[in-house]
This record gives sequence, C-alpha cells and structure tokens, in this order.
Amino acid sequence: MFIMQKGETTIDVKKRFTHIVNHLISLGKTFERVELNIKILKCLDKSWHPKVTIISESKDLTTWTIASLFGKLREYELEMNRMSD
Repeated sequence: MFIMQKGETTIDVKKRFTHIVNHLISLGKTFERVELNIKILKCLDKSWHPKVTIISESKDLTTWTIASLFGKLREYELEMNRMSD
C-alpha cells in the first residue's frame, strides 16, 4: 500500500510514486490516468483532506496528468508552509 510518509514532501511522494509506476509499466501493467490520480489523492495523509476534497469535487480527474496534479499539490504545500511561517 502506497502512502505518504511522515515528514515527506510532495516532491518526495512524486519521486517514489513515479518510480513504482514506471517499474509496473515496464512489467506490462497498464493504468488509466484517473486511476493514477485517485491513487495519488488517496495516499496523502489526513492533513491533505481539505485539498483532496476540493480537487476531487471540482476537477475531472480523467483529464489531469500526474504532473499537473502534483503541481497543484505542490502549490498548496508551499502556501501552507508560507502561512505557517
């Protein structure tokens, strides 16, 4: 089960996720875009719940690339860090 580790950034999650997915693809596994996006959103810890809910309800996950989804998550992460400083 893939989950975000404590203290891990979205950049770290993206690296691990992409590495795993690329290896599975090389073994012949196929994924739909929406399936990967849902897996990403489900792996995030509870502190991400508000952003996950917003993304899930307002966007069509079938049209988003992994890069664009992680981009939005990174923007949110940077904003939360700025607000906490």
